[in-house]
Amino acid sequence: MSPFPRIRALRPWLAAGRRRAEREALAEIRTTLSRDTVKPFELVKNFTFVSLVVIFIGTLLLSMIITHRARTVLLQKSEAYALLLANNLNHQIFHKFVLPTALQFGRIRLSNEVQYDRMDRVIKSTLHGFNVDRVSLYDTENVVSYSFDPDLVGKEGAGGLEYVQALEGRTTSRLIQSGSFFAILMGIPDESRLRTFSPLFAEKPLEDVSGHLLGVVEITQDLSADYRTIFWFQLLIVASSAGIMGLLFLILRFYVQRGEAILWRRAEERLKLEEQLSRAERLASLGEMTAGVSHEIRNPLGIIRSTAELLQKRAGDKDPAATRLTDVIIEESTRLNNIITDFLDFARPPVPRMAETRVEEVLKKTLVHLAPRLDEEGHRVTVHHHGETPGIQADANQVHQCLLNVFINAMQAMPGGGDMVVDLFSDGDSLEVSVTDSGPGVDEANLKKIFNPFFTTKERGTGLGLCVVRNVVEAHGGRVWMENSPAGGARVRIKLPMTSHGNDLNR
Repeated sequence: MSPFPRIRALRPWLAAGRRRAEREALAEIRTTLSRDTVKPFELVKNFTFVSLVVIFIGTLLLSMIITHRARTVLLQKSEAYALLLANNLNHQIFHKFVLPTALQFGRIRLSNEVQYDRMDRVIKSTLHGFNVDRVSLYDTENVVSYSFDPDLVGKEGAGGLEYVQALEGRTTSRLIQSGSFFAILMGIPDESRLRTFSPLFAEKPLEDVSGHLLGVVEITQDLSADYRTIFWFQLLIVASSAGIMGLLFLILRFYVQRGEAILWRRAEERLKLEEQLSRAERLASLGEMTAGVSHEIRNPLGIIRSTAELLQKRAGDKDPAATRLTDVIIEESTRLNNIITDFLDFARPPVPRMAETRVEEVLKKTLVHLAPRLDEEGHRVTVHHHGETPGIQADANQVHQCLLNVFINAMQAMPGGGDMVVDLFSDGDSLEVSVTDSGPGVDEANLKKIFNPFFTTKERGTGLGLCVVRNVVEAHGGRVWMENSPAGGARVRIKLPMTSHGNDLNR
């Protein structure tokens, strides 16, 4: 029966409370780290995103200004082009049609088929090769006398305000667009036509003979293709800007995330260091308390055991019942003394006394020490030497205690007996000892916690055996870890440097 039933009953509750306190402390640290780490990068990401949006909007507005200016220039150039054509047409019509027709027929009547054909030849030969969609001639009564569109010939009142202004001697133009409101707003109407009205005058040298105003010429240019070109140019600017902005955003996002990941890694490293420091402080306080309590318990415990041994000698074979009771007292006192020894080993950080040590000899000593218990519990140990295992700088007593704890832990994992395989080999820089048992192995979730102080999966035990092993190995500048063997069972691997490195934990 356990000598500390109440303490054992309280252990799960204490462990749960400790874990809860640790979780709360770690959560607070992580929250602080998250706040300190994320805020600057959130500002950077937000600034980056807002900056790119502002630049994109600015680019969009700039493209609108550029395309608006392009449409204005197109309109101005088209008006100048139409005026040039009108002046050239005015000259050709007067000299190649008006004068010859007036001399031949006496008066000009485009309703006459001969005169109409002559006018058609003059206009088409003059405008050959020019980008003109339609030409119409109006007389002074606002009647269409000639047009590329036969349906318009003879139509009255088709000139509108521009015709009236042309009669007053002014050249005017009007842009006519057709299509949906959205298409016109976006600058891609179905049709865009520029109608230019210009007066037809008699040439100045013959002005007194021929009269001042001959009529009005309307020149219509189809600008639909030009407007679509401008729209696609604007679209190209916007798409290029969006692509460049998107690429810049992705690049900045990548570097921001990379920097954030670096800071997070550093924050995690700092968190781990703070966790280790917090654990070290807690363990130091616990070690001091454990050492004090252990010393206070060990003195009366020694008296209890020596008294029980004295009573056992006095009782001898006369009182078998008393002998059984004293055996129980001695056995439990011995177990309590071993527990106290574990606490003291944990509480006192090991300071190894380095000397030339041959691990295979320490291993033999450990197995001789455990031989009675190994035979009693049905355990078999096989040792394999892989090559030469030279001596190392180590504390033989601490290495013995380390191996002893490993073997005891393996034996406890196989209460019904089992096999243990020990492998020794050296890579020139370090010597490794691995102990593999044939037990059930360790849950993957517990592998990382197996060396933590007071962690145990057994009903009996303090959970300090493997913790003491880790402290001893790390005091020698080595490493120890546990893994599950592919063939089954658990394997403890201890790696010790060939020369003394103190507490170099990075090896």
